Amino acid sequence: MQLTNKGTIVVLGSGPIRIGQGIEFDYASVQCVRSLKKLGYQVAIINNNPETVSTDFDTADRLYFEPLTPPDVMNVIKVEKPLGVVVAFGGGTAIKLAKYLDSQGVRILGTSADAIDLAEDRERFEELCDRLNIKRPRGLTVFTEVEALEAAAKITYPVLMRPSYVLGGQNMIVARNNADVKEYMKIILRQGIENPVLIDKYMEGTELEVDCICDGKDVLIPGIMEHVERTGIHSGDSIAVYPGEFTPEIEEKIVRQSTDLALALGTQGLVNIQYLIYENDLYIIEANPRSSRTVPYLSKVSGVPMIELATRAMLGEKVRDLGYGTGLYRKPNYFAVKVPVFSFEKLMDVDTHLGPEMKSTGEVLGIASTRQEALFKGMVAAGWKMSRPKTKKPLDLASFATQNSCEQAENYGVLFSVRESDLPELAPLARKFYDLGFTLYATSGNATTIERSGMEVTPVAKVHENYNDNVMTLLESGKVVYVISTSAKGRDPVAESVKLRRLAVERDIDCLTAIDTANALADCLASPYSLDNVSLVDINHM
Repeated sequence: MQLTNKGTIVVLGSGPIRIGQGIEFDYASVQCVRSLKKLGYQVAIINNNPETVSTDFDTADRLYFEPLTPPDVMNVIKVEKPLGVVVAFGGGTAIKLAKYLDSQGVRILGTSADAIDLAEDRERFEELCDRLNIKRPRGLTVFTEVEALEAAAKITYPVLMRPSYVLGGQNMIVARNNADVKEYMKIILRQGIENPVLIDKYMEGTELEVDCICDGKDVLIPGIMEHVERTGIHSGDSIAVYPGEFTPEIEEKIVRQSTDLALALGTQGLVNIQYLIYENDLYIIEANPRSSRTVPYLSKVSGVPMIELATRAMLGEKVRDLGYGTGLYRKPNYFAVKVPVFSFEKLMDVDTHLGPEMKSTGEVLGIASTRQEALFKGMVAAGWKMSRPKTKKPLDLASFATQNSCEQAENYGVLFSVRESDLPELAPLARKFYDLGFTLYATSGNATTIERSGMEVTPVAKVHENYNDNVMTLLESGKVVYVISTSAKGRDPVAESVKLRRLAVERDIDCLTAIDTANALADCLASPYSLDNVSLVDINHM
């Protein structure tokens, strides 16, 4: 219903789309514009990317094709004289302007500039978490290399290092020794940082995230997403499962702490909170009082129009009056899995090893009545090859009769080259592929671990061990369909592990760089699902 004109509101778009600053933020900006127009406001949008829907001529009432910089935005505001500006839906590009606009006397609609800073300022956020009795990994802020080394020694390795106010995990690493810290600080200091570098204790556990809609008094949580990969891999590069599967105690704690934090931050609109479960306890990783890249995904699969509700909450409406209740929204009787998509074949010399810095360029969605089928659908849609050899052991898999049954197992090899810290998990993973009939290949240390567990494995030399017959020549032979390569360090393009992963990309061989992703793939291969028998789902009538 179109209402009378209530005035003009300016919406900041997402700026140029790049890795870490995805099209999901443009979705949020467009949905916000549509909601504001439906409520009777004139809307002007500022964005300078011709490839987005927000810059279509008919999306907003007026489009300013200008850079999202302080002077350009202020010029538009002087012309429009708006009731307020929306910064929460344009990702990191837009949210960074909140403090400046606030200092110029511009009204920020929704969560205030001070609350945004409260979530980013390390000391203020730690004080808030202490007051709310929310646990978080121990962390310190530093400006120099000496301070960084002292902080890492105090916290103990491994540590997570990142600059303040970044999106997409830009310039974020897991440092495991002094050499990593020194290398990192040299790179960061060369860029002339204004904000401190954050150093946190790296805790390897189950990662999850929550998107909340808050009006300052009540909170609605449309869903809780669980990541397949453990902490250390950026949320944008992780496989996310909705709904997540947690103990009732942990789920209650997630809802309570998310509600407390959203209210304490003074959130009006959206807030994204990331947690980790470590030794059966909940720790907060970070909170972002803005739209997140999971909002389009969660809106589709939960049935909650999150951007519309958040926009109305920003304008003063009450969450409890919006028709979806408060607290944790009802769980569905199906599973939805978000699987990231990568473009490594188009990015020369980029290491495919996944870590805290985001590298994915898209995502796909798998929906089914079971978690396993949804995961299978998602991985197939993301481009993973579901290669199954003729099995050594008879398995009750109907799909084997139609898929690759004439191929011999020796043409279906898996190469293992995992770091030392992953060796305790190598044997169970290798067993899954071995029982499916794959031929196992492994570098020396990996081969020893696999052999001890009673499996046949072919040891393969690294390049420096044998120049003529090694892991590279094995990939060239066409006998390998999967490479499982994890490494403690992946920033050096001349490192052998990096070259191995790059060759896998060039030869169109699926390369998995996390044990958890490899386990998920193996479980999908062992499942009874194939492209011939997966269910067809109408997302509009679930």
